[in-house]
Amino acid sequence: MFSIGDTVFYSAQGICSIEEIKEQKFGKEKQLYYTLRSHHNPNLTLYHPVNTDDSKLKRLMTKEQAVSVLQCFENIADPWDEKTNVRSHAYQATISSENHLKIAQMANTLLRRRTELETIDKKLPVQDAQVLQRVTTILYEELATALNTTASDISDQIDEIIEKN
Repeated sequence: MFSIGDTVFYSAQGICSIEEIKEQKFGKEKQLYYTLRSHHNPNLTLYHPVNTDDSKLKRLMTKEQAVSVLQCFENIADPWDEKTNVRSHAYQATISSENHLKIAQMANTLLRRRTELETIDKKLPVQDAQVLQRVTTILYEELATALNTTASDISDQIDEIIEKN
């Protein structure tokens, strides 16, 4: 169980702070819910049941885990599938896995593909660019928190890693 004041990772919402724990009625019965405040969007209040078998709340990654995730960006890109729908399904499966290393490798592949296309004056397809924006915003924020820096610094570090490799 988490406590008021804890900072957690909440699925696709990213980093949130637990502001209170109280009974709420969102269905037939009252039950305890965490009241969460998104760090990415402070105007967003979220509620998550305290007692659930499929909790989407996770502890933030540690500094050691964050270093491992950053190292993923040294890897070569995964093979690029030209079929948009195949990529879309793969993206959703990766995001749903909530596995930081897999998500980082997916972002690595998208970043490298974007760089490759930019060298020939082309852009990443809109769907791919949207996925990249969504996952990097959340991933960089969590990495920054774990490494006590900013998401902008993380973005710069990753750009440097990709440029070198």
